[in-house]
Amino acid sequence: MLKKQWTSANLMFSEFEKSEADLAKSLFDQNREMVDVDPTFREWPLGEYDELISKSHEEKTPLTKEGFYLRKISTKDNVPIGYVQIEVNAPKPGVFFIPMLSIVPEYQGKNVGREVVESVIDTVTQYAEFTHVALNVYAENMAAFRFWYQQGFTQIKGFFPEFELGKKYHCLLLEKAL
Repeated sequence: MLKKQWTSANLMFSEFEKSEADLAKSLFDQNREMVDVDPTFREWPLGEYDELISKSHEEKTPLTKEGFYLRKISTKDNVPIGYVQIEVNAPKPGVFFIPMLSIVPEYQGKNVGREVVESVIDTVTQYAEFTHVALNVYAENMAAFRFWYQQGFTQIKGFFPEFELGKKYHCLLLEKAL
């Protein structure tokens, strides 16, 4: 089971409380202007965040093959600045997946994302042995693609055209060897 909380040099990672769906939604919604280049940043109902938090709270044992974790990212002053989703042994055993990393705009471009990625990889690889970490990024979101590439996600494992919100997007599956 992945740690419920941990710290890095400048950040704290913790589980959302079951009552914090509003907080998770407000952190995510601060990036809504990105919807033109990434359709995942569209408006999501509050219930979606309730489901993510509940799924993260589901009991997991050392024998659990797959697991979903949602971790709130806060400054050392306990100011929430984003969240990260983690799926272990997904899409296959030995790989963990980062379905979403959302950091409020005020903290973007300040090496926070780099610290998050390094800390998540370090923490997850203490949980179990993984050979790769993977994620999806939309080719239209050049800032996100550039960020992930700079973090070492240089292997393109898939390319998936998608039609979302009346527009064509191009989703890339990126992977990094550990």
